[in-house]
Amino acid sequence: MSQITLGCWDIRALGESIRMILEYCGVDYEDKRYQMFGEPPNVDTSQWFDVKFKLGLEFPNLPYLIDGDVKMTQQWAIMKYLARKFGKLLPKSEEETRRCDMAQEVERDLWTAIVRMLFSPDIIEAKTIFLEETVPKQLEAFEKFLSDKDWMAGATLTYVDFEICERLDVLTEMKSDCLDKYPNVKKYKERFFALDKIAAYRRSERFKEYPIFAQVAKWGYKKEN
Repeated sequence: MSQITLGCWDIRALGESIRMILEYCGVDYEDKRYQMFGEPPNVDTSQWFDVKFKLGLEFPNLPYLIDGDVKMTQQWAIMKYLARKFGKLLPKSEEETRRCDMAQEVERDLWTAIVRMLFSPDIIEAKTIFLEETVPKQLEAFEKFLSDKDWMAGATLTYVDFEICERLDVLTEMKSDCLDKYPNVKKYKERFFALDKIAAYRRSERFKEYPIFAQVAKWGYKKEN
């Protein structure tokens, strides 16, 4: 059985939830991290772009996954593939499936807002608006949703939780107390990162807390004091 290869920029964004799924499933995998060199505006991305169209990917992009004859890209597609392959982290009913589908779209909205903030001309103003207006609205919705559920699907841990909890962790890096007013959300995040295999991964040298985003973004490349 060939080793699975995950290809991604050497950052947490887009790739970390996949890494955590592989860790949770106990997979021996190659974590192929592509580097960006230099500082904006002169960032060298050739390490990836020199091979981008030479790997046999149908839609060349990062992250990618190579599993024997299977070669695929796109974060959510990879996460769902791994859940099916290992028979874990899948919703167990139509109702749970609908919740997973909705949560995925909600996370996409949050991700879009994060990216918009990261590349805003005025990062200070954009970050303030994001944390004081966008994030509370999202957390209020999560708080209500999780009032009677352990996980996004309900009683079942699924691939969606890996991405949602990664996003929540990034939010607490931006503002350490941002979950304090939302006890259900805070307990949900704590519950996830207390999972044995996730906790072990986060304690290991395989886990990189930073960079969260590449140096071309205006936040998340280095930990702030």
